Amino acid sequence: MTRLFRRFFVVSMLFSASFLWAQSDDESDRSLIIVGSDTLAKLVTAWAEQFYVLNPTILIEVQAVGSAATPPALLLGTATIGTMSRRMNADERDAFTVRKQRPPIEISLAVDAVVLIVHQQNPLESVSMAEVGQIFGMPGTCGNSVRPVFWRDLREDSVLADRKLQVFGRTATSGTYQYFRRAALCDGDPGIFVNEMPGGAGIVNTVARVPGGIGYTATSYTSNDVKILGIERPDGRVLYPEDPEYPLKRTLYLYVMTDVRSERPSIECEFLAYVAGEKGRDLLRSAGFSIPQVADSQSALGVADACG
Repeated sequence: MTRLFRRFFVVSMLFSASFLWAQSDDESDRSLIIVGSDTLAKLVTAWAEQFYVLNPTILIEVQAVGSAATPPALLLGTATIGTMSRRMNADERDAFTVRKQRPPIEISLAVDAVVLIVHQQNPLESVSMAEVGQIFGMPGTCGNSVRPVFWRDLREDSVLADRKLQVFGRTATSGTYQYFRRAALCDGDPGIFVNEMPGGAGIVNTVARVPGGIGYTATSYTSNDVKILGIERPDGRVLYPEDPEYPLKRTLYLYVMTDVRSERPSIECEFLAYVAGEKGRDLLRSAGFSIPQVADSQSALGVADACG
């Protein structure tokens, strides 16, 4: 009997990380290649790991290289499933539709929040959205004209008064970058002073070591080593990610390359059924995400049910 084993490796370079489960002999043509969001990497990896346990004769690869990698990977057929922390834009959709003669299958996968983080010893507790624009945007962003350079420019009584703000954000290939630019910077440009990093975990680890640091990242990457700031509303309330009205909540998406509804049941259909099932939903919640209550596109369960 052919002996199967699990081979796992991680390639972690400046802009990429990949995870592979495969068999050593009797290579199967059933493969699942998932490319895309860094924000969803830990969740998708957990799903893939458990799905492999149930389906040890398939090859599964997860590449967490950023949301911008998803549309071209699906278009060229180098991925079977793509994940994004933003929706495909009009150009990406049009290119897919022209090549595939149908629009992409879009699934509202999960909900999370983008949070502002500082060092644990920073006394700052909250900021307004106007201050977010000042801290992270170029002059003029959201109508602001002054950028805080020192912590005293943000809070006069700060114990960090004479220390410079060190600002950290994501790179342009990130869906989190694109979302933050739209939702927090009024579609303006991030400041040239922002230290851009390829992954959310890197931002958390850096801010945890830099007393004067401030950055943004997905909630799922936060740890006890950093402090999550509240967002001040004009009515005086301070909102946190668990609040329904928190202004930086977003939906995360999954895209499928094949037209699962017109082909025989595929490995993508089996994976979507697992994701939509009880165990898949439990992993989603334990990873710090929530299930969309009102989906703005199809659900994983809906697509799985529609599979050939």
